[in-house]
Amino acid sequence: MTGALSLFLLKRTLIEGVDADLAAAVSPSVIANPRRNISLITMGSPNAQYTPVDYVVEWQDQSGEVLQRVVQDSDGDLSLEFPSLTREEVISLQGKPFTLVAGDRDSWRVRAIASNDPDGPSVFVALPLRSVDKTMNEMALIIVLVGTMVVLVGVGLGGYVLHYALEPLRDVEKAAKNVAAGTLGTRIPVSYSSQEVHSLSVALNEMLIRLEKGFQAQAESQAEALASQSRMRRFVADASHELRTPLAAIRGNGELYRMGAMPNEEDVAQAMRRIEDEAKRMGSLVESLLRLARLDEQRSFDLVPLDASGIVKDVVQDLRALDPTREVAIVDLAGAVLAPEDVPPLGVLGDEAALRQVIVNLVGNANRHTPKGSPVEVALGTDRQGKAIIEVRDHGEGIPADIRERVFERFFRTDESRQRQQTQGGGAGLGLSIAATIMQHHNGTISIHQTDGGGATFRVELPGATLS
Repeated sequence: MTGALSLFLLKRTLIEGVDADLAAAVSPSVIANPRRNISLITMGSPNAQYTPVDYVVEWQDQSGEVLQRVVQDSDGDLSLEFPSLTREEVISLQGKPFTLVAGDRDSWRVRAIASNDPDGPSVFVALPLRSVDKTMNEMALIIVLVGTMVVLVGVGLGGYVLHYALEPLRDVEKAAKNVAAGTLGTRIPVSYSSQEVHSLSVALNEMLIRLEKGFQAQAESQAEALASQSRMRRFVADASHELRTPLAAIRGNGELYRMGAMPNEEDVAQAMRRIEDEAKRMGSLVESLLRLARLDEQRSFDLVPLDASGIVKDVVQDLRALDPTREVAIVDLAGAVLAPEDVPPLGVLGDEAALRQVIVNLVGNANRHTPKGSPVEVALGTDRQGKAIIEVRDHGEGIPADIRERVFERFFRTDESRQRQQTQGGGAGLGLSIAATIMQHHNGTISIHQTDGGGATFRVELPGATLS
């Protein structure tokens, strides 16, 4: 559009220049005598911008008959024919130039003027438009070439700009494919090329974060559901396994009594005692299993800063009352005995009831599984990392190194402990498992070590806390 408009304006300007030359080359005052004024017309008047090289001049009488014709054409083109016009028709043109085509070749610009003498001739002067056509052709070629270059440069530049502008969208496409493939941690690089792309990248990243969190929550929920089912199956299996023995004893003694296999009162009394003992054992087992089930389902404890030294003092006092023959002492981690009033505070982050159960279980194990009268020490203090340490040290037979890790498994008992269970009414092997589970909820640990001189040391490590 711009090129066409430029060509139109250029052609009009060039033709106006030719028209100005025509106006300067011929006027009514030089038309009356063709022979006398032919030189003025053909060689140019004083007002002409230049002397035309190629031209055609023709005089016609009042009826349109040709009186004289002068042709100067370097190309030898003599085919230009002027229209036969009467004086009135020439006057009606008002001296305005018009264009004629000489055959199939050149265009000429023509001006017709009538003489001032009513009986005088009319003159037709024509100048070729070859220079105009040549200039127009050259300008058209230049416009086409420049336009082509502009288009090519524009296409190249547009392609580059488009490639640069679409780069963030390709990042979005890659991220979408990665997410579809299961890589939920994919994020879109935030682009600052434009505000719109920046906002889109930020919004999509927020969506991906929420999507990832949603899938993680779903996966955690499924894992928790599977873990809960596993715990329930384990609970049922453990309960059925451990309840089988006391139930069989109760049922056997009941059937013997029903069948009359107990002829005297002493046998009946012994059977009733066995039934009562097994019922108590079964009740204790059920309570322990329920405690484990609650711990498995409980996500966390209400952990608060508390002084664990008070719990240690209470448990030591209870053991002294339970077995007055046993030497029970509170010591520091180095083994120095501490009087009750010298026991330092021990700040821990925990649940008091749960920690008390752990220490009671450990001290109870030391009481049940070591000979009567053997010493027991409860040590407390902090390590270099600020962790609170509580150790229950006995001086019994100890626990073999190859089974120390297994003692925290549910219902695990050594052969010696089973014998003590039968003779002393021992537990079902759940106390240490309960203690280990409580420690997990406290972000702590429980472990077994060899006591110096023989015996077992149960070591509890808890996060320390500052007491107000």
